[in-house]
Amino acid sequence: MNFHEALTEMQNQISNGVIQGAVVRTSLNEVPLVCGIQSGSVPMSADSRFDIASVGKVFTAGCVALLSLKGEIDLDAPFTGYLPEHALGKDCSITLRDLASHASGFDNSKPYRQADHKEFMRQLYNMLPAAPRRSSFTYSCANFILLGKILNAVTGMDLDSLARQLLWEPLGMVNTTWNAPGPGKDEVQHHQPTRPGGEHNDDVCYLAGIPLGSGSVFSTAGDIVLFLRDIVEQKMFPRAYYDLIGKEEFRCNGTIRSFGWDMTPGARPAGLSDQTIFHTGWTGQSIFADPGSGFYGAVLTSRTGDWLEAKRGRIRIVEKILQAG
Repeated sequence: MNFHEALTEMQNQISNGVIQGAVVRTSLNEVPLVCGIQSGSVPMSADSRFDIASVGKVFTAGCVALLSLKGEIDLDAPFTGYLPEHALGKDCSITLRDLASHASGFDNSKPYRQADHKEFMRQLYNMLPAAPRRSSFTYSCANFILLGKILNAVTGMDLDSLARQLLWEPLGMVNTTWNAPGPGKDEVQHHQPTRPGGEHNDDVCYLAGIPLGSGSVFSTAGDIVLFLRDIVEQKMFPRAYYDLIGKEEFRCNGTIRSFGWDMTPGARPAGLSDQTIFHTGWTGQSIFADPGSGFYGAVLTSRTGDWLEAKRGRIRIVEKILQAG
């Protein structure tokens, strides 16, 4: 297979200031495509570990899904049944399904961006929806922070420990952590905003200092493809888990969401089927799993340029790999 065009696309994005470097691994290239800089003058490597930003939301969704199959969580119950401290109280109709598909009505205003934990919790639990549930699609980190708090309440575990038990260890993901690992030879320095490698880049996660359901997980391309390959092969977990995360949950004005994932046709690479689920991260990551074609892949970059241009650039990289395959 010839991946020259994909590497050229990656290098062009570096030259144009869109990204600083990238590591790309898919079902079509077991040897990662690597180029650019990890931090300072240190080159990217197959072992480079990224803060995958909102891509970490898929682990929150995965943990909720698996606990629901055990009967420990009711996806159709009002979320305030698990978080009674929330201001919406008993009259709340927003379910866990609504939170996971961004159909809750909460916006992305983030009044909980606070260093003081008590104030963080006060603002989070006093946040009210900006629209009626299921009346619109609004991507909101609050949805997944609340799901994370539900996981904490139900299990008594922090998200790092829970995801490690339910997902990462069963799949052999040994280089993934929800806690900021701190400095290390493989830690990628991101630039949106610029923080040292091994630190949370999201302001809310950085200030909170604890794992939050909104993401900011640290992982490698090698680990991510283990997770994605399982979604395509559907071998590790009960079939109902794959059905939940892989089927349409909410549709609004052209946007299609499954349980924790995006399925919007116009936002996936050409050549992938309508069974494809995917997610992106603010710092420059896109992951894809397509049970229909058998393709899966992780495009992990350190974004330095425009968010939309970088997102489209990651799609182009996948499209060129598909052409090579």
